[in-house]
Amino acid sequence: MDLLLLRVADRLEEPPPDVFADLGYVPTAKQQEFHDATEFDVLYGGAAGGGKTRALVMDAIRDCATYPGLRVGAFRRTYGELKESLIAELALVSFARALGASWNGTEFELRFPNGALIMFRYAETVQDATRRQGGQYQKLLFDERTLTPPDVCSFLESRLRSGRRDIPVLGIRSGTNPGGPGHGAVKTRYIKPTNYGQKVVTDVRGRTVRFIPSRLSDNPHVNPEYAQDLQALDGKLRAAFLDGDWDVFAGQMFPELKRGRHVVEPMELPPTWRRYNGIDWGFAAPWAVLWAAQDEDGRVWVYRECYQRGVGEGEQAQRILAAEADGEHIAVRYADDAMWATRGEAKPIAAVYADSGVHLTQAGKGAGSRVNGWQRVHSYLTEALACSHHRALGWEMCPKLHIFSTCTELYRELADLPHATKGDPEDADTTADDHASDALRYLLINLGSGPEFVMLDESTVEPGPEVLQALGATMAYRPAPDAADDDWWLQDDEAPRAGGTVGAP
Repeated sequence: MDLLLLRVADRLEEPPPDVFADLGYVPTAKQQEFHDATEFDVLYGGAAGGGKTRALVMDAIRDCATYPGLRVGAFRRTYGELKESLIAELALVSFARALGASWNGTEFELRFPNGALIMFRYAETVQDATRRQGGQYQKLLFDERTLTPPDVCSFLESRLRSGRRDIPVLGIRSGTNPGGPGHGAVKTRYIKPTNYGQKVVTDVRGRTVRFIPSRLSDNPHVNPEYAQDLQALDGKLRAAFLDGDWDVFAGQMFPELKRGRHVVEPMELPPTWRRYNGIDWGFAAPWAVLWAAQDEDGRVWVYRECYQRGVGEGEQAQRILAAEADGEHIAVRYADDAMWATRGEAKPIAAVYADSGVHLTQAGKGAGSRVNGWQRVHSYLTEALACSHHRALGWEMCPKLHIFSTCTELYRELADLPHATKGDPEDADTTADDHASDALRYLLINLGSGPEFVMLDESTVEPGPEVLQALGATMAYRPAPDAADDDWWLQDDEAPRAGGTVGAP
C-alpha cells in the first residue's frame, strides 16, 4: 500500500485505558474530544489557555504506548520554544516514567519500552526541515502551528510514511492560536473549509480534516489571574488570545481591510480607464498577476487575478495574454525587479516574457522599499468621497481600492498577512503568503507617482538644451548653441524667439 497511509480509525487495537490515569492526567471535555478524534489531520486551536499543548503531548504518549515502534515528530519553531512548551508539559508528567519511558535530554527524545519514540525537533526554515529529509514519522505534532511558516509544515508532512505494515501512519495533530506567518495557511486549510469547526472535510488527497475550537472557558484549571491578564489585552490581542478570533489577530498587517467596504461584485468597467498589471514571479512559490483599472478620481479597481504554481515563464506570459479580452489594452505591466536578473545561462525572466509578447516595466526603487510599498497599500485602503457606484448605493465615502469578489487570493492574503516578527516591524512577514500582495504593492507604488527628474548640481551642468516650461502634452525647449537651426534662434537682435515644442515622452 502506497506509504501505508492508514487512518486513525484503522488502529490495530484500542489504546490502553490506563495510560492517562497512570500519568495522573484527567482531560477536560474539550481535550477528550481532541483525543477521541479519528480524523487524519486535526487542529485544536483558538484562544490561549485551552490546554492545547498538554493535549498534544498526552496524545503522542498514548499512541506510543499503543503502537510498538511508532515514531512521532513533535515540532516547534525553535528549541527554546520546545523547552518552554512541549518539553515543559512532558516534565509535568515526569517524562512518562510511570510507563517505563526514558528521556534523553541530549537528543531531546522520549523512548518507550516497546521501541516507540517521540523526537522533539525545531524547524524555523525549510533548511531546518530538510535536516529531517531522511526521517520517517507516523505521527506529526505541531505546537503553535501558525508561528511556523507554511512551507516548513508542508515539507515535514511529506515525511509521513511507514516502512512496516504493522505500524500505521496515524496522521497530524496541531495546536495553535491565531496570528503568525502560518495564520493564512491554517485558516485556509482548517478554519474556513470546516465552517469554523462545524463539519469535517476531506482534502484533495483524501485525508479527513477537522478543526476543534478551544476557548479559555474550556479549561477549568486556568487560574483567575491568567484570565484577567487576557481580559486586559488590547483589541487585536484580546480577539486572538481570549476570543480565538481567526478574522482579527495580533500582528495583522491590514486590519482596516473590510470585506463589506473593499470588495465589490464584478461589473463592467469603462473602457476609458487605464489598465495596469502588477506581477510577482514564482514557480515553486505561487506566481501572482493582478489586473487593475484606475478611474477618473484615482481609485484603483482590481478586477482580475491569476495565482498558480508550477508554471514556466513562457507559459506565464501566454496565460496573461489569454486572460485578457479582445481590445483590452494594458498601459503598463509593473513587475518585480528580480525578473530582470540573470541566472547562469538562462535568459532573464523579463526577456522570456517579452519573447512571448508581454513587455514588462520594472517596479523600481519605490517597490524595492517594501515598507514604502506597504504604506502605499495602507493609503489606498483608506476612504475618500464615494465613487459613482457607491453614491448610487447611498454611500457618502468609499475606499480608494476596490477588489472584485472574484479576486479571492488577493483578499485572502491581505486579510491574513502578518507584520514581520524580525527586522522592520512596519514590514510584512516574508515567510507568509504575500505573492498577490506583492503584486499589488508593485502596482500601487507606481500609480500616480508621475515622472521623475534628475536634479544636478549647477557646477556639473554642461551647456546644452535648456528645459523651460511644461506646456500640457508638450514641452518647451531652447536649442543648444551649436544646433543646426542656431541662426533662426539668434536672428532677432532684440529678443530670442520662442522655442519650438516636442511631444512629452
